[in-house]
Amino acid sequence: MKLTKSKKQIITKLSSIGIVLTLLFIKSNVVFATGIGTAEVQTATENIRRVITSIAMPLGSVLIFASVVIAAIKMIVNANNPQKRAESIGSLAWICGGGVVLGASLIIAGIIINIATNNSGALLGS
Repeated sequence: MKLTKSKKQIITKLSSIGIVLTLLFIKSNVVFATGIGTAEVQTATENIRRVITSIAMPLGSVLIFASVVIAAIKMIVNANNPQKRAESIGSLAWICGGGVVLGASLIIAGIIINIATNNSGALLGS
């Protein structure tokens, strides 16, 4: 059976991936053997909360506000061109979608933090 060059490349890549995954699984028992203390969990939880409240929410709000202002300016500038005005109005849907994604990500991050720590700062099961 004669292997083409592309088949040899695929076999080489798959074998490399297999070797990396094998080494990862071999080393994972060492990583999971070390426990995470309550202090580390509390510190990580507070850092995540601080980043979400001090960076993600204000930055997302500013970006959404700036996007709405830019879309409004485009609509005003293109008032006489119905096609470009329609494109500007269509951009509002994308802005709303981005706001929904931002809000959902903040809600999901809060839920994950509360589930993982039981809102106590201590990791569940410890």
